[in-house]
Amino acid sequence: MIEKERTYPIRLLMYEALMERIIPNHPKTHLIEQDYRAWRAGYKGELQTDYRLSFLPEKGYHIFRDLRLQDEKWHFQIDTLILTLRYILLIETKAYSGTLFFDKHSEQMIQTKDGQEKSYDNPINQVRMQVWHLKRWLKNHKFSVPPIYHLVAISNSSTIIKVSDSTLNNLIVKGDVLLSRVLQFDETITNPSFTEKEVRKLSRSLLKNHSPHHPDILKQYSLTPDDLQKGVQCPSCLTYGMNREKWFWRCPVCKHKSKTAHHKTVKEFFLLISPTIKNQMCREFCPGVSSKTITNILFSLSLPFTGTNKGRIYHMPPDIETFFNPVKK
Repeated sequence: MIEKERTYPIRLLMYEALMERIIPNHPKTHLIEQDYRAWRAGYKGELQTDYRLSFLPEKGYHIFRDLRLQDEKWHFQIDTLILTLRYILLIETKAYSGTLFFDKHSEQMIQTKDGQEKSYDNPINQVRMQVWHLKRWLKNHKFSVPPIYHLVAISNSSTIIKVSDSTLNNLIVKGDVLLSRVLQFDETITNPSFTEKEVRKLSRSLLKNHSPHHPDILKQYSLTPDDLQKGVQCPSCLTYGMNREKWFWRCPVCKHKSKTAHHKTVKEFFLLISPTIKNQMCREFCPGVSSKTITNILFSLSLPFTGTNKGRIYHMPPDIETFFNPVKK
């Protein structure tokens, strides 16, 4: 049973908004596009893991995709969590290509690709840290701690895996054998750790405590709003700076008309600038639009708000995964 679906990542939406909005020929454009491709590849790898696990029996497996929880002052994110009556399994998916060498002694993962070597943090240590946080989280939320296992899934079928110690083969799997490896846990772990009621209670708690990440992507690249193109973008010719007329927006370049072009603009503000917006902030992002028009636009979006009149602050809805309504795959 899929308890939590994987939505299109907020971070990828941020990258896409940033690549559209950043001023032409900006010196950091190449770096941003490079990082976007890496995150996009990782997301596609996670979708491959989802597909392979979709062949698990519907009954007995509670699957949570892209789950982010808080352990006291830390947050930890789990690509895939499988909850059963007998154990919990965490799966970290990586989409690296080329040849990967896992060195148990140095705890490094070294990628060789196109004749070049590059060292990465070992994903085994990454998923082990997730196990550590999850155990603390379970204790802090008054749940018993079952056996918790972990795997690193390499989604790229052409990737070659090499290890310095054969014991690492128990932790690293290629995507095409992931399903059989998961089923092996059922063959070796027979004693229940939870009742059905406890599993349902834990499932509800995991969902309730999921907190999607909303990073500050401008800060990540040492950018400011001045590095972005301003205005409402024309959905037809993609020019920025549509003019507001009585009931619609009109593009000064291609004359295209739209009643809803501002929806994307407000979402991009939330993605790139701030999770809150005031009338003046919106006018700075959309130069030339009157204060009254901005008020009407923000009110029409049914955003949660605090304050009144000129002090009113509109907030990004708490369920940001639903608000941004990701549809891209």
